[in-house]
Amino acid sequence: MIRSTRIHTVTLRLLSILAAVLLIWLSLRGVDLIEFSDSMRSANYRWILPVIAATLLSHWIRAYRWQVLVHALPETPYPRASVLDLFSSIMIGYMVNYALPRVGEIARCTHLSARKKFSFSALLGTVAIERIADILALAIGLFITLLLLRERLQSLLDQLSLPQLSWTWIIAGVLTLGTAIYLIRRLNAAEPLRQHLSALINNFTSGMQTVYRTPQHWRLIWTTVAMWMIYGFMAYIPLLMFNLQSFIPLSYWDGLAIMFIGVLGILVPTPGGAGSYHFITILALTLVYGIAEPDAAAYAVFVHGAQLILYLTVGGAILLSQAIISRTEI
Repeated sequence: MIRSTRIHTVTLRLLSILAAVLLIWLSLRGVDLIEFSDSMRSANYRWILPVIAATLLSHWIRAYRWQVLVHALPETPYPRASVLDLFSSIMIGYMVNYALPRVGEIARCTHLSARKKFSFSALLGTVAIERIADILALAIGLFITLLLLRERLQSLLDQLSLPQLSWTWIIAGVLTLGTAIYLIRRLNAAEPLRQHLSALINNFTSGMQTVYRTPQHWRLIWTTVAMWMIYGFMAYIPLLMFNLQSFIPLSYWDGLAIMFIGVLGILVPTPGGAGSYHFITILALTLVYGIAEPDAAAYAVFVHGAQLILYLTVGGAILLSQAIISRTEI
């Protein structure tokens, strides 16, 4: 049974990597490499610092929001988890996500549980509440995006018909959907989820109930709104970096719309959204906004690559510093 589970796990990883490679190839195969290189070289990289600041601030607010739920757990240990503790676990979770898709939530709960003696399954329950809040925010954001872009989208739909779609894109969509369905089916049937089911469900439910126990409901709401608004800056600032507003007037709200569209790509279970993010972001920039494909590709590659480097750097630094501190305390 253990061997069968390992085979399934390896199969999931390979399918995830295959989907990422396929989508990256589809996203970049028609891009003029010379123009792409020119776009990357001509970017104003002084905007990197604001991008980093916005990214770290958004995750600090996420940690501040998570603290509300964690401190509402019954029998919360003393001392309570600080925002820095939660931020560290979140950054480690994002780092892990770039290697193992959808494992980041487990990684951050494991890290916090080990350091602060919380119940792992109860922490998973709090993360589930977070995900529900984020899904609601995403749904509202996508609805607003449709309203903001309704004229452009209508014009695009008027020009686009099914026969014009390349079979390559259709096959890519089918493969991505099939991979997602397979991942969901296998994860739902995974052996670890069947072990100690009763205790896990009880602790998980306890974590879910923190949304009712906490007296700080408004903190949950305003931190969620603030976090997603900052995500908009994370998408808008690179538009300035690559001077894309010189081709078409672009505001912060366009950056927010591009961010919401890009999140749909990250939902696909590829490592860190690799490939799927590039695919949908380039598609949105070229078809909806009329941005040249090399510039759109440069934008997508930079945004995803910068986040990859940042998460690996910060997550790795946190693990290294904690390891050094642990050794000095022995």
